[in-house]
Amino acid sequence: MLTAEELRVLDINSTWHGVGVEELMENAGKAVADVLCERIPVDGKRVLVLCGPGNNGGDGLVAARYLAESGAEVSVLLVDEPKSSAAKLNLKRLRRKGVKVRRRTGSLNAEIIVDALLGTGIRGEVREPYRSLIEKVNRSSAFKVSVDVPSGLSDAGTGYCVDADLVVSLHAPKPGLERFSTIVVDIGIPEKASLYVGPGDVVVRLPHRHREAHKGDFGRVLVVGGSESYHGAPVLSALAALRSGADLVYLLVPEANFDVTRAFSPELIVRKYPGGHLSPEALPEARELLEKTDCMLIGPGLGLEEDTVLAVAELLRCSPVPCVVDADALKALCGKLPVGGVELVLTPHAGEFQLLTGESPGRTLEDRAEAAKRWSHHLKGVLLLKGSVDIIASPEGEARFNETGNPGMTAGGTGDVLAGVVAGFVAQGVAPFHAACCAAFVNGYAGDMLLEEKGYFFTALELAETIPLAIKDIFERFG
Repeated sequence: MLTAEELRVLDINSTWHGVGVEELMENAGKAVADVLCERIPVDGKRVLVLCGPGNNGGDGLVAARYLAESGAEVSVLLVDEPKSSAAKLNLKRLRRKGVKVRRRTGSLNAEIIVDALLGTGIRGEVREPYRSLIEKVNRSSAFKVSVDVPSGLSDAGTGYCVDADLVVSLHAPKPGLERFSTIVVDIGIPEKASLYVGPGDVVVRLPHRHREAHKGDFGRVLVVGGSESYHGAPVLSALAALRSGADLVYLLVPEANFDVTRAFSPELIVRKYPGGHLSPEALPEARELLEKTDCMLIGPGLGLEEDTVLAVAELLRCSPVPCVVDADALKALCGKLPVGGVELVLTPHAGEFQLLTGESPGRTLEDRAEAAKRWSHHLKGVLLLKGSVDIIASPEGEARFNETGNPGMTAGGTGDVLAGVVAGFVAQGVAPFHAACCAAFVNGYAGDMLLEEKGYFFTALELAETIPLAIKDIFERFG
């Protein structure tokens, strides 16, 4: 069963894959009319189609056109003017057909009522004028057909709603339809819209900003990384977390590269611990910072000293917040997973996956997906297996693919950027699986924007700086 959020993701992702709202609306309305014509001879029957202003109402307008072409005496009650361009277009088409469209309720004098008032996503009680109209529908002796869901049915499957004789559910069943006579119809949503991450995931899953928002509402990230040999990787991750929308980013590094790290950006809050690499001596400072943050990213540039390996395991065991495990932290955990008790997102490439699990992920996409799902379940964490096509797997057995990105992203540091974006999204309250999906898409989308501008020759720092432009472009085009 699909929720309203999941349906919106599919709608937007369908557009990304070449099947737009107008085509889906046409398919949906025709499917409703076809099902009704198969059940009841509509020729000469009085049919009233009730349409709300949303896309559910647009589906109803298309159904009204096809029912009129089938010989029914169709009239349309339009509660409010359509909002989307696709629904507006179908209203014009319907009027050109000569179908009567009215705005005043009056009596519901019909033999068949098609309910296309309200779609999925209802929360709480239905408000006027819909409540009174639903009551009128329920008092009518007409045969009642609801488009997708009976109007008033909430996303939880509850609420006062149209008492439909038949529900024509679009694409997949919805919560609460068990008690209705329901037919599920295909409306042409491409399979890739659900299998592959798309802009719909980003638009629907990422939190929206409100004028009343203040500092801290969108999360704080702790990045634990760096060593005497590597100071750039954790900085790239930290900047990416900031650019993905986190309000604050703390960076915990060894004393040996504290000054160079702090000098890189005034936006990062840099803290230090003694020595040149992560060791148990860092744990008190790390625990203090963890109390202030919403997500920890551990791994970029850590190195693999013996006491670093010990400290990584201990930090994950004591973390009160979800953790993104990347780079050297993945290697440090070889043979020590699952950690237990903490939500994890593991971000290996194929080589790190083999070190972590002891097996190759395989060559075909299908083999890699099965390996990712199996090990995500075993490791009790979300697994983002990086590659030309990324695979994101959940412990519950769900898997999604991501195909944004290009060979320019073989440059060193782009994986650190991806890990930072995952952490930034998790800190903002996005569930780890969805955060990993959205981060893979956004990171690759940003890389594709840079490809258009610079060809294959861009840096990881440029990628981090392009993350907010990618998110902005996605919302402007698809939001």
